[in-house]
Amino acid sequence: MKRIFTLFAAIAACTGISNAQATVESATPQEQVTFANEVKTEKVAPTFKSEAQIKAEKAAIRKERNTIEFNATLNGSLAHFNDKWLSVNGNTNSLTGIGNILFTHTYTKEKFTIGTKVTGKLGYAYNFTDDSNSSTVSKSQDEWFIQTSPAYVISKSWNVGGSLSLRSQFANGWDSTDKEARKLTSAGFAPAYLIASVGVTYVCQNKKFPIKVNIAPLSMNATFVTSDDVHSYYYAVADNGLADLRTLYPTYGDYEAARVGNTLDKSDTYKDLYNKPYVYGLTLENGNQRYEGGSSIQIDFDKTFGKKGIFRYRTTLYSFYGWINQVAQQQASRKTGVEYESIAPTVRWENTIDIKATKYFSTQFYFQLYYNKAQNAKIQTQTVLGVGLAYTFKNK
Repeated sequence: MKRIFTLFAAIAACTGISNAQATVESATPQEQVTFANEVKTEKVAPTFKSEAQIKAEKAAIRKERNTIEFNATLNGSLAHFNDKWLSVNGNTNSLTGIGNILFTHTYTKEKFTIGTKVTGKLGYAYNFTDDSNSSTVSKSQDEWFIQTSPAYVISKSWNVGGSLSLRSQFANGWDSTDKEARKLTSAGFAPAYLIASVGVTYVCQNKKFPIKVNIAPLSMNATFVTSDDVHSYYYAVADNGLADLRTLYPTYGDYEAARVGNTLDKSDTYKDLYNKPYVYGLTLENGNQRYEGGSSIQIDFDKTFGKKGIFRYRTTLYSFYGWINQVAQQQASRKTGVEYESIAPTVRWENTIDIKATKYFSTQFYFQLYYNKAQNAKIQTQTVLGVGLAYTFKNK
């Protein structure tokens, strides 16, 4: 009996303790603790780049900033007649070959751009007969041209900048095909033309009419003839106005020696002749180089027609007027009484038509009109039609 009482007492004690604990917890509520994540997380790309990825990015930037085109053609023509035809018409069998290259490069970075253009053409005609001794070779085309034009874009269609170009030829030119008696009439840098200008350029934004107009209020045109042989040839064939001077200086070399020795006869009898042009606009007074200051304008148009670019037309019209020299000569004439040749605008108009029959076969037509009073008082023209091989590379 005593054990049963002790068991009930233990059970009652446990029940009271549990009730007391429940009452205490409900009577004194506690604040719940909360945690906030204030650390910012961002996705960061790995800084490591593979060498291939770096090269690809650089190549993409170069392609975006650089536009390159290279075009080369080799054209030829053959004319052959039998003996019966030659006996009646008197023609000559001939083989002609002309090589042309065109390279353009444009670098653009933000608003700065610089364009480079290189052209070259060289052609020969071989006139042959049954007698090998009478066969002749003559130059039909010869010219190279380099131009660079840095500019800064000031609006959507206009930019301001400058241009520097140099033009001359590859090989010698002769007045005859007779190797024994021929005389040199032209050579490398004889003549050579250096043109520098500063102005503005308009670029049409319509791709269907890609025209560029450069207006240069300040322009300089320099002519160089560095060969004494070329000087002597033209000095010898100059008009009768230099006849008296030639008695004193039979060749241009004699004149140069007199000028170096400071023994030139500049009396009133001869003073007017020292400013008379006799070769490529040069005079005895200015020697082997001539500088003109004035203004120029140049218009360029380059359009490709057809989805496959079968037909392409390129034209360049350039004109220069040396009004600064004209004003200076007029003032000098009033002071000294010496007469000067009046200065006329120089005009050069080039046209090229390329017709591609296939990727490597084309027909090219070239026409040039040139007027330079210093060389010839009349307009000069040339027309060339050739058929042959062509190769074109573009990076865009």
